[in-house]
Amino acid sequence: MQDLKPTVWIGKQGCTATMIEEIVAQLKKRNVIKVKWLQNTEVDPEAIAAEAKAVLVEVRGKTMVLKEKKRSSPVATPAKTTKPARPMKTARQIAKTSRPAKK
Repeated sequence: MQDLKPTVWIGKQGCTATMIEEIVAQLKKRNVIKVKWLQNTEVDPEAIAAEAKAVLVEVRGKTMVLKEKKRSSPVATPAKTTKPARPMKTARQIAKTSRPAKK
């Protein structure tokens, strides 16, 4: 996660509703974002992740990494029925079928 640059900075006002909206918007664009906050700001990373409906990947010092939650489809789609795959023949089985029979 070191190569990921912070895209959201939380200032002295703390995490406001506008900040949560920005986090949600950036998660939709990037799937994974890094959020930093000031030293004198009290921030609860787990609460922010819950509000943004995201997964809290990592917290180090005054930095957290959030990941977009996988969306589950509300309607279950029926499974496709396919024929079971044939077992593969071994080289010995192939050789037996291709040789003429011994007398």
